[in-house]
Amino acid sequence: MHPAIINASKLILVGDIIGAEKELSDIADQHGDYALAEILEEVPAKDLLAIMREYDSSKESVLSLMVTPEQFARAIVLDTQYGDRSKDKLRAMMNLVIYKSADETADYLEAIYQTKPAGIETLADYFNDYHEDVFNFVLHACNTSTTLPFICDDGSSTLDEIKEFFEVFHSTEHIIDKLKWNISRAEIADSDWKETIWVLFHELADVFDHLILELQGRLLAKYIKQESKTISNTLIEDLLKSIDLENDAEESAI
Repeated sequence: MHPAIINASKLILVGDIIGAEKELSDIADQHGDYALAEILEEVPAKDLLAIMREYDSSKESVLSLMVTPEQFARAIVLDTQYGDRSKDKLRAMMNLVIYKSADETADYLEAIYQTKPAGIETLADYFNDYHEDVFNFVLHACNTSTTLPFICDDGSSTLDEIKEFFEVFHSTEHIIDKLKWNISRAEIADSDWKETIWVLFHELADVFDHLILELQGRLLAKYIKQESKTISNTLIEDLLKSIDLENDAEESAI
């Protein structure tokens, strides 16, 4: 193992994250970017995450510029093990890397998704506190925000009504409507969640569909918790499966 990696690990153990990043960054200064790229392959994912967790989103980092999609994915999925990390911080940390080059955003998102089983959970965490906004964005195919059914009502919505909402969301007709999105990436290029959902829909359809199902489950759980409704995790899973299976049946019939 390269001495710089060993030294960086020691610095991380004593809490000197800035020193650890400098230890690795100096390799690029002294031997070039390719040398750093090779060494990053050997850096333990937990050490890379420790450094990334201290990134200043207002400044570029040599490591954030050099880290590959696979290296980044291995590190970022470990973030769920840190209870003190806010989801806003997670999103900022991801944005700094996945939007360093617009042409590579999809590669980083795909790599995160492929890091299973935690990949899809990490992507869903990225959209934490924006679940309603994501559904609005997809439902209306534009940058708008209106209250979704059953989210801010008087608590009288039934599970059947919620199920009906999601069935409509996944209906064949709505899928066709989504294909008519008349908003370009340039129009919503915020290097944040709106652009990310656009990239997922247009460039990573399978990841988009799995993400939507994950967000549906979280939205259901959030609603049920808020309204103090008693329902098992199994029932939630069955509800989502029934929605997905019915959608699959519709597609098969076409």
